[in-house]
Amino acid sequence: MERHQNLENVLLGDSGYPCRPFLLTPFLNPNCPAQRNYNNAHGRTRSVIERTFGRWTRRFHILHSEIRMQPERVVTLIIACAVLHNIAITLEEPIVDGEEDNAVDEVEGDAAYNGAQDGQAVSDHITRAYFTR
Repeated sequence: MERHQNLENVLLGDSGYPCRPFLLTPFLNPNCPAQRNYNNAHGRTRSVIERTFGRWTRRFHILHSEIRMQPERVVTLIIACAVLHNIAITLEEPIVDGEEDNAVDEVEGDAAYNGAQDGQAVSDHITRAYFTR
């Protein structure tokens, strides 16, 4: 039985992770322009997240290494860092390295997916829906 996959709630991972319906990874051997476009967009989006993590660790030194607390407390700590980071952005506090934040354009289109619940099928659907010209 096929279920509807909410494509607004997926994670992006590098090629070291297996492709899953909830964890999208790049195509290892893209064989068409649409797959190359998908890989480019995937990489650009992951880059934004990686830069954000870099800013967080520069702003909150506790995030530089292992946090020795109970997992529930670590979650609270990370959420607090995210809230404080957003407040700093709102108050236009300078970013430590002076970089400008790069806004990510939202992609419009029909992202509804109702097919096989494996990662490759989800990636193929996204590639067809957004990256085929």
